Amino acid sequence: MNKILILGSTGSIGKSALEVIKSNVGYSIKSLVARNNKKLILEQAKEANVTNVFLSENVFEKKDLKSCPNLFVSDSLDELLEDKDIDTVIAAFSGIVGIDSILKSIREGKKILIANKEPLVVAGKILLSEAKKYGATIIPIDSEHCAIHQCLNNVERKDVKSVSITCSGGPFWGKKISDTENVTIEEAKKHPVWNMGDKNLIDSASLMNKALEIIEARWLFDLEPEKIKVIIHPQSIIHAIIENIDGSCIASLSTPDMKICLAYGLGYPGKIKSFTKSLDLAKLGKLEFFNHLETDFPSIEFAYRALEGDETIPVALNSANEIAVSYFLNNKVKFNSIFAAVDYTMNIFEGRSSKSNLSIEDLLEIDKEAKSIASNFLN
Repeated sequence: MNKILILGSTGSIGKSALEVIKSNVGYSIKSLVARNNKKLILEQAKEANVTNVFLSENVFEKKDLKSCPNLFVSDSLDELLEDKDIDTVIAAFSGIVGIDSILKSIREGKKILIANKEPLVVAGKILLSEAKKYGATIIPIDSEHCAIHQCLNNVERKDVKSVSITCSGGPFWGKKISDTENVTIEEAKKHPVWNMGDKNLIDSASLMNKALEIIEARWLFDLEPEKIKVIIHPQSIIHAIIENIDGSCIASLSTPDMKICLAYGLGYPGKIKSFTKSLDLAKLGKLEFFNHLETDFPSIEFAYRALEGDETIPVALNSANEIAVSYFLNNKVKFNSIFAAVDYTMNIFEGRSSKSNLSIEDLLEIDKEAKSIASNFLN
């Protein structure tokens, strides 16, 4: 029995993970972690017969636990991360908040399914190095990197000419930056294909999700930045394409459903069912592709710029974006302020002397500083 810990069980990816796990034999959820949603995590625990739960930003009272008398409320997250009984950890928190949990899971030698991009953007070099040291397995379960992972399993790395990450274009594809100054929160959250949390929806609207994915791919797969490309594909059926030196290509196709990626990660290196709709290309009719340079949104160029700098610049990009998105979602700034805040914060760090061989603690301090710089800029 593969015993699982879900970090972020009450979010969209956590909910999808619960669906996939309960539909397959040989898997059980031992522990659930969330930020503050007591009601939902208790409902999940009862339905999945979970043993342990933990809330990072809330506490349970006795009356909360009447419906789950056998449930153990852990005193700390570390207690769950260090549980030798856990085989697989699903990291479904959004933002940089889960970086310590991922590192601890790596050092326990777990199989880790990572959905959130930010920890790998900020500390990918360290996390991958630690995974190799401790024998942990990291499998990305966002659609693009999951697709790259599958494709690269079928080629020799020396034969790879380029890796293309596809991008739906979000709700504002076809618009110029001058068209999006006054867009509303609801307009920015209206993704044409994917159902995601608010932060990811805004990142998709600004194309900042692709910036983060370029940096993530650089560390996850040890790719030179110039080998990583982005292509706009509104239907979101092809998720990644590997071009070989002989001109042949390998692509990963599926319906746009996170449960497919979760099933891939849980079953790897084998296969389990995702219980999603089969892909019907004839019914779909057509697949479209466009050059990302057809938009003047600067997000993708921010990524290549960050990878040209030292270890602080990707942190600055990520941190400023987190703050700016939060401000936008709280109606404090306009949509285009996201680009301005990221550019400004990156400029500050690019003007400093180069830093290397930074620790996780160093990177987290830079994250705090970058967020402070972005906040001051936006206030």
